[in-house]
Amino acid sequence: MKNIKNIGLFILGITLLLNLTGCHKKQKVENTHDDAYGDVILKKMNMMGNIKYALVMFAGGEGIVEDGSKVIAPDGTTYDLHSFFMQGALKAATQPSPNKPQAGDYTFQLHFSDGYTKEVTDHLEDTEIDVPQLTATFDATTQTIQMQWTPVANADLYCVKLTALDMSQKPFYKKPQLPVSATSYTIHIDGGQGWLRPTSELQDGQQYYVVLAAKKVEQGAEVSGKSKDFQTSSCTKVKITYHTH
Repeated sequence: MKNIKNIGLFILGITLLLNLTGCHKKQKVENTHDDAYGDVILKKMNMMGNIKYALVMFAGGEGIVEDGSKVIAPDGTTYDLHSFFMQGALKAATQPSPNKPQAGDYTFQLHFSDGYTKEVTDHLEDTEIDVPQLTATFDATTQTIQMQWTPVANADLYCVKLTALDMSQKPFYKKPQLPVSATSYTIHIDGGQGWLRPTSELQDGQQYYVVLAAKKVEQGAEVSGKSKDFQTSSCTKVKITYHTH
């Protein structure tokens, strides 16, 4: 009889253990990647006196991977998303063209390292703003770049960058947000706030781009240089030649 009771207690213990394990499994919460986003921006550029357009598409979220991640345009055209210098984000861009890209819903199909897939959309409105009229000069004595521009109607903010002529590289300097009331700015070659690369990487006698972008955010979005909800960006770039003295 004692053996039978022991067997019964053993079976009861196993049953309780299995039930508890099952409960724990049911309580496991799947990561639905609520931080995932997709953003398509209309980029308008002044290229040697000619206005050209391009699409710049960004996506992000914790654990996002480029393998399988893509964007589908309203006309069905597919763009693969790729990693770039910003960690945790992917990017795709079209070649500049005199033809304005199609407005409408852009569908982002995003893949993550844990195997999760998510689809988000971003609407590109049929809108644009003028490109800034920019002048930029470099002063070797003070090691500064002075920028001046005319106001751009309907812009929400300005962004300033100093880049290599190969703009696919990480910028040397970036000021992500200047108020729309600003009409001038000075970049100090001092390695301080805003510098994303060491100033020692600037080469004597080498040309670089000073870039000014007037940006407009999507309706209802926060006006912020960190916003992932830009609607359009109109930019002008000016070449300067850097000298150490």
